[in-house]
Amino acid sequence: MVATLPLYLGPLLAGLSGLGWSAIPVFVALMALWLVVMRPQDWPRRVALWTPAVVLAAAAQVAINAVIVVILFGIGRGLGGVGGFVLPLPPLVPVALSFLSIPLSRMVWNPETAQQMDQFLDQALDQIHAINRGAPQVGAGAGADPMLKTLLDLPDDADPVLTADAIAAAMCAPGAALRLSLLQDELDHGLVPRNGLREGLILWATDTVRAADDRVHGVQLTGFLAAGFDARLLELFARRALPLLQAQPGLWSSYPDTAEIGLALEDSLPEAVQDSLRALAAAVEAATPPEERLSEA
Repeated sequence: MVATLPLYLGPLLAGLSGLGWSAIPVFVALMALWLVVMRPQDWPRRVALWTPAVVLAAAAQVAINAVIVVILFGIGRGLGGVGGFVLPLPPLVPVALSFLSIPLSRMVWNPETAQQMDQFLDQALDQIHAINRGAPQVGAGAGADPMLKTLLDLPDDADPVLTADAIAAAMCAPGAALRLSLLQDELDHGLVPRNGLREGLILWATDTVRAADDRVHGVQLTGFLAAGFDARLLELFARRALPLLQAQPGLWSSYPDTAEIGLALEDSLPEAVQDSLRALAAAVEAATPPEERLSEA
């Protein structure tokens, strides 16, 4: 994350500017403060929640960051010594630079959202284990499936990568095909755009590692349909789906056919997106067996 770069530049510049080793505790404290602000779930506000395990985990985080500070500070001192120069910086400049990382990181990353996603993943995995232990199977609608309901309840600004992980967890349980179909119906006919969920679905559907063990047919088609006519999502799908198909041409039947891709080729789309979709259509055509192409014609 770019916002964390100043956090590490501070001790490096402090070493280059010739500050003494007594400055190290200041940067260790700043890194500890960054941890408290960005990972509040690891730093309970109530004393009763500070169990030995929590104390040990917090101490380990501080110790690791202390080692990083010492290494960066030492590198700065070493570079200055080898080069025979000292940066003419006031002592407060490196300190202020490291401190600046805290509000910057908080502006670009919401720790509450990350915590919510962690809780969701834990919940999804618990549900998977419950199903594997013989809990009731997926019902006839979205409301009857707790995992699908949890997916639909995700905030739209949730991290798409974590959303993709959540979808992967939900699709590992029995009833994945029905669950995926219900999810597609919700995205097609729901009143809420759910762009974050759509992006996560595309990332999941076009994941190379996951696709190698695909057990549900039409996953890539679902990812394509999730993009709708959104130029950014279509570009994301085409950019990831093309190398996946080239690496695993046997997935051709799970992809949208050339006619479906052609329907998305609107003149209003940026030329680069249109080119990506045309390249994907050509790859689908090439991967489709000749007899299947004849039957489609």
